[in-house]
Amino acid sequence: MPNGLTHAVAGGLSCLAVAALDKDENGNINHNPLPAIGMGAVIGKLPDILEPSLKNPHHRQFFHSLAILGLVGYGTKKVYDWQPQDTLESIVRFLTLCAGAAYMSHLLLDAATSRSIPLLGKI
Repeated sequence: MPNGLTHAVAGGLSCLAVAALDKDENGNINHNPLPAIGMGAVIGKLPDILEPSLKNPHHRQFFHSLAILGLVGYGTKKVYDWQPQDTLESIVRFLTLCAGAAYMSHLLLDAATSRSIPLLGKI
């Protein structure tokens, strides 16, 4: 079962991948990967911050659900398709892509366990 360190590493690696793959029209990398790794490490643990286990094996509810995975995935895809018009929009796009990738890394790791994640969970 993934623990906090595993989720932090997976989130950091997810954001590192976003930083490496999010290039401008000339193929140049636009973003510094170090802050992305730090942000990913924090966001990768966000579902457990929102729904802490507290030694409860049934802590995975709404924020650990397939519904949220789908919504975050859909939102991340929409942001990926967005064409920013200025530097601020480019930064917002990058941060949102990182957050989406890190959050989804947490849910995918949890979904791969024997307990998996619920379809919807309790709100």
